[in-house]
Amino acid sequence: MLLALVAPAARALVLLNWNVGGNGATDWSTNAPQVQAIGRIVSYLKPDVLTLQEIPFEQSWQMDRFVERYLPGYFVARNSGTDGYTRSVILSRHPIVRSTSWLDGAPLSEFGSTARFARDLFEAEIAAPEFPAPLHVFTTHLKAGSTADEDFERRAAEAGAISNFFVKTFLPSRGARPYVLTGDLNEDIGRPNAKSRQAVQRLVNAATGLKLTTPTNPANGDDRTWSSRLASLSVRYDYILPGTFLATNSVRSQVFRTATLNTLPPELRREDDRTASDHLPLLMVFRSPNAPPFLVRLALADERAVRLTWAAVPEYLYWVEATSDLAQWTRLAGPLNTRGDAIDYEVPLGTGGTFFRIRRVP
Repeated sequence: MLLALVAPAARALVLLNWNVGGNGATDWSTNAPQVQAIGRIVSYLKPDVLTLQEIPFEQSWQMDRFVERYLPGYFVARNSGTDGYTRSVILSRHPIVRSTSWLDGAPLSEFGSTARFARDLFEAEIAAPEFPAPLHVFTTHLKAGSTADEDFERRAAEAGAISNFFVKTFLPSRGARPYVLTGDLNEDIGRPNAKSRQAVQRLVNAATGLKLTTPTNPANGDDRTWSSRLASLSVRYDYILPGTFLATNSVRSQVFRTATLNTLPPELRREDDRTASDHLPLLMVFRSPNAPPFLVRLALADERAVRLTWAAVPEYLYWVEATSDLAQWTRLAGPLNTRGDAIDYEVPLGTGGTFFRIRRVP
């Protein structure tokens, strides 16, 4: 018996969030080993939208050249606020209709701190064809520090200001649209510091509509994201917090790390994760509820082979896998891609499986 399986739906949006550790970097050109390691990883993953924190402020113009080399054709939004040292940047496969910096240097007295917002809340409105309305992607980088009381106070106040923005500014006018908040929140909700003022909890609540997600490393189930440059990871600082619509349509998520990949793709290097940043990137995949079914047609080509044909999306990658027991799967081919709307692949009979599936990655 021959059975064709497929997972998941073909049309989806892949979001990557990453603090790329550019604070203090003196060279952010594509000649820099750090930037090249970042480029290898994002070029391999090919997410649809990237939210990046800690881009060196004075060299943020270099992100245009970064895109030309590693993600050609992507759109760039880099008009975020700054603390004078770093800023956030959002990249998108799809057109960025508008990008806006909110709360840049805003006073925090209303939220429990005498300081001002260290950086900002950065938004890109994206015309993503996967969804029936524009997608609003927000990213932030909350105040760092794990010893001084003032840092915890200021971080919590920044989170309070963001929550207030969602409740009073964004949701009343655009709350029916898909939205997501990402960033380096500099607190670990699962391993809280005794001084924590619950910055993450101020963001994730019924009023904002933001949902907590916990991506993990598929190799070991670890949710920690910092620091890849130390002997072992210690905390989780990085988050993807989707609104209700996106949370309902999330497919999967993961912490990506080259050091723990079982099979290292030839385009990556084992040490790329620590060369690129002290933080690990997060990936999350969202399906479109309006997406057409991902259909696989199976036909017996002749007595020696089976031909699999499936609808495919340009620029996405697909793997063909086989099994005889539906438990252990063996990769037969991949990555495969297309410039049209379908892929044909012929599987010789007797390759070790009577069941086949097409897997879209990431």
